[in-house]
Amino acid sequence: MSLRNLFQFGKRLLKGKKESATPATGQQQRQITYEPKSSQAQGQELVKQEMKNPPVILKKTKALQMGDDIAPAFGSSTYDWAMKMGRGKYTADEWLNHLTGSRTVNFKIFGQPAKKFERTEKRFKYDSGPFAGKEVNISKEELFDTNLAIFNEAGDLTGGLLYAAKKFGLKLDANEIGAMIKLNPVNRLKPMELGIQKGAQENFDIAFKNMTNSINVVKNKFRTDSDLVSNLDDALYQMGAMKNGELGQGVFNNLRQALRRAKARPDVREQEKRILNKAEAELNSAVAPLKNTKTKYQNETSYTLQGGKDYKETIFYLDEPIKSNKKPFTDPGHFSDTGVKNQIYHVRYDTRFTPEGKKVFMINEIQSDVNQRVAKELTKMKQLSGEARTNPFQADLELNLLASNRNKLMEEITEAVAKGQPNKVQALSRDARDIQTKMNNVFRPSTDPYGSRVQKYDYFPMVEADAYGDHALKYLMQKAAREGVDYVAVAPFNKLSFRQGYKAGNERFYGYATGKGIGGKGKAVMPDLMKRQARFYNSEAKPTKISLSDPKMPYKKVKKDEFKYPDKVQKGKKITSEYHDEVSLNPFSGSKLIPDGDPRLYFDAFAIKVNPLMRSTQKTYKSRGGLVVDMFKPIGYN
Repeated sequence: MSLRNLFQFGKRLLKGKKESATPATGQQQRQITYEPKSSQAQGQELVKQEMKNPPVILKKTKALQMGDDIAPAFGSSTYDWAMKMGRGKYTADEWLNHLTGSRTVNFKIFGQPAKKFERTEKRFKYDSGPFAGKEVNISKEELFDTNLAIFNEAGDLTGGLLYAAKKFGLKLDANEIGAMIKLNPVNRLKPMELGIQKGAQENFDIAFKNMTNSINVVKNKFRTDSDLVSNLDDALYQMGAMKNGELGQGVFNNLRQALRRAKARPDVREQEKRILNKAEAELNSAVAPLKNTKTKYQNETSYTLQGGKDYKETIFYLDEPIKSNKKPFTDPGHFSDTGVKNQIYHVRYDTRFTPEGKKVFMINEIQSDVNQRVAKELTKMKQLSGEARTNPFQADLELNLLASNRNKLMEEITEAVAKGQPNKVQALSRDARDIQTKMNNVFRPSTDPYGSRVQKYDYFPMVEADAYGDHALKYLMQKAAREGVDYVAVAPFNKLSFRQGYKAGNERFYGYATGKGIGGKGKAVMPDLMKRQARFYNSEAKPTKISLSDPKMPYKKVKKDEFKYPDKVQKGKKITSEYHDEVSLNPFSGSKLIPDGDPRLYFDAFAIKVNPLMRSTQKTYKSRGGLVVDMFKPIGYN
């Protein structure tokens, strides 16, 4: 059997639309990398075409674009490597050798020399384009998330499309492999950005000023009318609430009623009514972008460092059901009120400045609500073995292959029994049981090789903090490059996240301005990811001075945080950290003058310098770097 027939359902979708209620499988997405176009022929004509087996026409595009002429936000280097196989069809083993590496390990058993085969990550270098000479890797995570290949803890192939293809001797071409890679759920994540969009605040400030001025003009004109003045004072009170961030419907209703009572006074002429009406209409129009994208945690001081500008929250989510999970659509923890389901992670950040006036996106927090428990309770190997977590995306391709060939196995078993071939019967029966177990466990509780039930965890991509941290960093690098922002920084542990109390995970993840991790030693996750991206993009990542608050607002209210490390962590060590609680153009009670360029205005944070190359498609899945490693060992942090 050829895989072409199996992919026909995907090809038929080239002219169709995605059905929102269907499971999130290979059947849902447009397979734009599959060529030639699907045939309308049927019956004998289709058989004739199949027998001709025309040469495979590979669609190669720019690096990471996965066969698409329009650059996506994220793309796969694994797709690029798959196209390197060239035209033709290849066995599962040939694809495994292409997509993974291997090495022989020498060891001793009872003093006698022995050898074992170890599967490793494939590494390769781009030979052309903007990344020429840059080394990348094919991660086990990507093979798992695409459902191309699933390996158990021993390194044996136990699932995925290549598993089914190997079982039945099928050959696959690069387009078929590329289609699987493109349909990876990581490539289907969508961002939702909360926060004031560019120009929205400025428009609101203008409308706010015009509304206030219009009210005062009418108020001064009719200052002898106490009832009218009282109504306009009420309107100004509501305007004050808006200035403090209260943009709910109640405030606007109160404002509208106060203005209506004022306009109803007998002395108010049509001219004054038009002034107020125009200003109110402008205000309503200007406030809409602020209300519709309202952030949630800007004022949560345990999680957000005061003083930044243009604070934003971005949520990455899958707008499709994940049918292997307990609930196909999962309610998130932090942003449940957005109505967005299957949220994978969120990043919160604001804009600050260097002493030279360069813009900086500073990360306040990166977190995944859905994957924290999985990362804590499962080792890297168990996360990707296919037993505790089931990836339903593109699983239908593998299952269809297994189901279509199960009958063939049963016929071979019957034939072997008739011929008196017990060894062959035993081998074929084992294959049939493996297939049946595989099919049963996809969307049901799994069992281990001994028949014991295995606890199942919901599937979401990017389990580990370094995975979604890498994705968030690349998102902000790309956004920064496109919006003229010069750096992406991360708030050090001793500047922000210590406010939550001592958490080793936060210390390890965010690190210090030096780039070091726990105890100021070893590697911190986010600074290390920045260093890797700096190498890939010929940039630099290092400690950088960024502003505590807007340099254009010279008057600051300075406050201090004090924190003592637990004795068992670092006995006697303390943190004293300053921040700017309020800022203004003019002096106010308790303020200090800290003008632009004053050293007191800045603190150190680890940052990566943004360059134009980062505008292009970003690579999904982080690079491991360093020596070739066993792809089945869990990631450890210093």
